[in-house]
Amino acid sequence: MPLEPSTLVRSVDIPASEPWSAGWPRERWNGPDSRPPLAPGDRLGEYRLLERLGHGGQGDVWKAMRGGAGHGLVALKVLRPSLARDPARTAQFRREAERGGRLAGPSLLPVSDRGVENGYHFMVMPYIEGITLRGVIRARAARLVGRMDEDSHRLVELDEPGYLHAMLGILAGAAECLARVHAQRVAHRDVKPANILLDDGQPEGVYLCDFGLGRDLEVATPQQMRDGAGTPMYMAPERLLRATADEIRCDIYSLGVTIFEALTLNRPFRVPGHITLAALPAFLAVARPRRPREVRPGFPEDLEKLILTAMDRNPARRPESADRLATELRRIEARWPSPGPRAVVDLAHPIGARGPHAAIVVRGAE
Repeated sequence: MPLEPSTLVRSVDIPASEPWSAGWPRERWNGPDSRPPLAPGDRLGEYRLLERLGHGGQGDVWKAMRGGAGHGLVALKVLRPSLARDPARTAQFRREAERGGRLAGPSLLPVSDRGVENGYHFMVMPYIEGITLRGVIRARAARLVGRMDEDSHRLVELDEPGYLHAMLGILAGAAECLARVHAQRVAHRDVKPANILLDDGQPEGVYLCDFGLGRDLEVATPQQMRDGAGTPMYMAPERLLRATADEIRCDIYSLGVTIFEALTLNRPFRVPGHITLAALPAFLAVARPRRPREVRPGFPEDLEKLILTAMDRNPARRPESADRLATELRRIEARWPSPGPRAVVDLAHPIGARGPHAAIVVRGAE
C-alpha cells in the first residue's frame, strides 16, 4: 500500500487557500497593505474580533463576537487591504457575499451580513469548529508513515475499512451539498479538499465552503466563464484550456479529483519536479490520471471506475449531476461495515501534522 506524502505537498502546488488565475496578475495580489493589520479586540462595525482563524490569498478569516456577550460567535472573512484598492477585486468580493446570502440549505454556510469599516471589506458567516478534508488527508498520510503531531481526529485513527466507510459518507454528503448549489444555478468552481469542512460536532457533518470563485450561471457571460481561475490540480481540462465549458460538469470533475485524494491519500497526477508553477496548468490539461489501484492495491474496482468516470476528459461521459455521483457513493458505502469504536490503526504509528486553514475553521490544514 504505497504512500507518497510528497505528492500531497509539492513546491509546484498552489496553496489551496490561494487559487491561481490567468486573469489576475500576481503583482496585483500581493501589493503592500496600506492599513495596520487587524488584531484581537478590534471592531468591524458591530463585530469584535477574537482570534484569527486563518490566512489565505484574499485575506483573513476571524472568529468574532457580534455585539455583546450572548449574541453568539460568527466568522468574518476580511478582504486584504491591498486588494481592496482594486475595484475589480472589491466587486468580486461583493458578488461572493451576495451569492452567499442567496444560497440556502443543509451543509451550506450562508452569508448573513457584509459591510465596509475603515476601508476593511468583510462578510459574516456562521462559526463552525472543525477540520478541513485536506487536514484529515494530510494527517492520515503522515500518521501512516510514522510522523507525529500533537493533534488528532477520529478519521485519522480508523482502520482501512472503517476509514473507507466513513469517508464515503462524507464525500457523498459533499456531493449532495454540491447538487443543492447547482440546483440554485450556482457553480462553485473551486471544489477541493481545502474547501470541504468537517464539523467536529457531527460525525458526518460536512460543509462546502468558499464561493469566492463561484459563478451565477444565469447571468455570467461566456468570457467570465473562461477566466481560467481556480486551483489547477483540481480543474477540469477544458477549464485549464480556458475553453467553453459546462461548469456543473467541471465541478463534478473537481469532486472526482477530491474523492481520489481522500480515499488514496495521493493525488491522481504525478507532476515532474521540473514543471514550474506557470507551466503547471498546461501540463495538467493533457496529463492522464493514475488509476487508484496503482497507488492503493486492492482498491475497490467499482469505486475506481466511478472516480475515473467523474474525471473523464470528455465532460459528456462524466456523471450528469452531483446527485448521481452522491447516489453511487451511497450505494458503495452501504456495502462496507461501519467503523466500530475500537477500529483504529496500530497506535505505534503516530498522527500526522496539521496547520491553520483560511476558512471558517479552528483547525485544518493549509
